[in-house]
Amino acid sequence: MSDIPKLVRQLKLLLRQNELTYQDVAQQLSLSEASVKRLFAQQHFTLERLEQICNLVGVTFYELVTEAERSREKVGELSLEQEQQIVSDIRCLLITYLVLNRWTFDEILDNYTFSEHELIQLLAQLDRMKIIELLPRNAIRLRTAPDFRWIEGGPIETFVLKRVKDEFLNAPFNQEEDTMRLVSGLLSSSTYHQMQQKLAKLEEEIHLLLQKDAKLPASQRRGFSLLFASRYWDLEEFARFKKPCSGRE
Repeated sequence: MSDIPKLVRQLKLLLRQNELTYQDVAQQLSLSEASVKRLFAQQHFTLERLEQICNLVGVTFYELVTEAERSREKVGELSLEQEQQIVSDIRCLLITYLVLNRWTFDEILDNYTFSEHELIQLLAQLDRMKIIELLPRNAIRLRTAPDFRWIEGGPIETFVLKRVKDEFLNAPFNQEEDTMRLVSGLLSSSTYHQMQQKLAKLEEEIHLLLQKDAKLPASQRRGFSLLFASRYWDLEEFARFKKPCSGRE
């Protein structure tokens, strides 16, 4: 079976992470953008062209193959038991959050009160779950897939959503960098679907920005949360005036 598809998927990921477009690839290969799109669609790459694109994204062909192979083994989701194990120990939840955001062993020690022994124990626990690989000299290598997600409605999502209601939304949002917007109106089903697609695209772009900034040292990054929430909804005070068969759902 050909390995080209997984190499192409890895190349696309590297292009997005480096904010490069098919036009950039076209210039690198001295081809038209349309030709590059066909190459990726048909996955007809020569070794020479693969190496040229590797040069563009700053990796060797060997590194591309290695990362593509690792991506097949990366964790996309944990089990319910593993999520429960993490959320039952706030220390473990904190360390999981930090390593998923690319904090190093030394950065965690410098900024939190964990002892070296305690931190190693917590990281070893994540290593056993295959979230990370704990390497010599306490280097940390993530084993999670780029599209890693917590279980929908699972222990960690439930824990975080409770904190969203209790802490995040109850904040005053009065700092210069804070933002809270509420947009309400009447939408058709087709327009609502278009809006959902735009939100999904924005979420994807935010994940790419987070991956880009993950390369920066922890001292240059701060905790960030953006909440998307949309549904068909009327104020209860409005809804009580509706007739039983108003023609609206």
